[in-house]
Amino acid sequence: MEQRRHAPDDERESMWSVSKRFAKVYFALFSALGTIGIAWTVWYETVHNSAGKSWYDVVDGIIQKFPAVILGSAFISFVITEAIVVLYSIYRDRMEKKSEKIFAEGIAEGEAKGEARGIVKGRAQGKAEGIALIENYYRRKADAEARGEPFDEPYPGADDNDDADNKNGANSVDNKNGSDVD
Repeated sequence: MEQRRHAPDDERESMWSVSKRFAKVYFALFSALGTIGIAWTVWYETVHNSAGKSWYDVVDGIIQKFPAVILGSAFISFVITEAIVVLYSIYRDRMEKKSEKIFAEGIAEGEAKGEARGIVKGRAQGKAEGIALIENYYRRKADAEARGEPFDEPYPGADDNDDADNKNGANSVDNKNGSDVD
């Protein structure tokens, strides 16, 4: 199987880069996960950790968790995007193989139909040529008889059959008696 040539937008410069083809998917996931993560952090800090603390401590707790939420969102978005890329590649390869198989079957079917049509056409053409030979033979024979000349041409195809019989030894005088006389 030939190697695939990757389009320039599929190239990467580092481990964290996403191919340009899937960059929108990555940023959509990152935005969604980051927003959910930040919202959850704000909710958690305000509801569960605010008892007996000042607002300064609550905001400080939220700000301390932001880097973890952002890095976690970036990593999870990257992993999901890469999984999508792998699944897309598998799907694309299967569809290419399926289309190649269907294409090959179509070619084989077309060749078979073409061959069958060619055989039918060839038989029809051969029949027409044979009829034309016989018609010409009888026309020449009738012309010769009308002029009063002897007509000694062999019947069309008769000389071919005689040659085949002679090659097999069917009309050989020596073989009729079963003797090998030179």
